[in-house]
Amino acid sequence: MLLLLAAITFAARNLGLLPEETGRFTAIDGDSLRKDGTDYRLHAIDAPELFQTCWGRDGAEYACGRAARDELRRLIGNATVTCQVLDTDRYGRSVSECSAGNVNLNDAMVRSGWAVAYTRHGLDHLATQEDARAAKRGIWQGRFETPEAWRASHRSGLLNSGAD
Repeated sequence: MLLLLAAITFAARNLGLLPEETGRFTAIDGDSLRKDGTDYRLHAIDAPELFQTCWGRDGAEYACGRAARDELRRLIGNATVTCQVLDTDRYGRSVSECSAGNVNLNDAMVRSGWAVAYTRHGLDHLATQEDARAAKRGIWQGRFETPEAWRASHRSGLLNSGAD
């Protein structure tokens, strides 16, 4: 079923049938953008939550959630961002495939190691994730809790935050 959905989405995207938003977007965390009061969730990736910490190769704890947000901000730079809206999530965010210039932000975040492939929502970035893991980029440099597991263990503080 997931493969059929992926094929339909791919075809719709290539035929220009998906709604598109273009302009100045702000990274609010490692997998979410905001434009004109509307939030966009990057499809099929999951980045550390903004206040999540991880452990580097030296075992020291660091703010990996902020590092992920900073990487997304760096990737956007001053570029115009284009997001193709694929769906709407349970928090009302536009689930999107986004690019800054010629850089696919979804894939670039996984490639840099600051997000993981969110296989619950698509298999798009698995090969890219394996490359980042092998190269020990981003969160792969040390130990980390998957963002999904971190959210589950911190659920009481996140109930109304829209994190996902």
